[in-house]
Amino acid sequence: MKIDDTHHLKNFIDTVNRADNTRQKEVKFDIETIKRVRNALNVLLLRLVDKQANTTSENQVQMDGGDFR
Repeated sequence: MKIDDTHHLKNFIDTVNRADNTRQKEVKFDIETIKRVRNALNVLLLRLVDKQANTTSENQVQMDGGDFR
């Protein structure tokens, strides 16, 4: 994930945390901020799915009985 992507997510989380700590009832974001957060989450989820798909195929175990006598 690029630093720019994590930066948008961090800012979003920080804003929500500040609102929570001051007991605000609502938080407003402009559409550009929301688009950046959406895009960052999409990248993160796609990479997670890709990583899971790659590890599943790499970790196959073959059960052939070996040379045990």
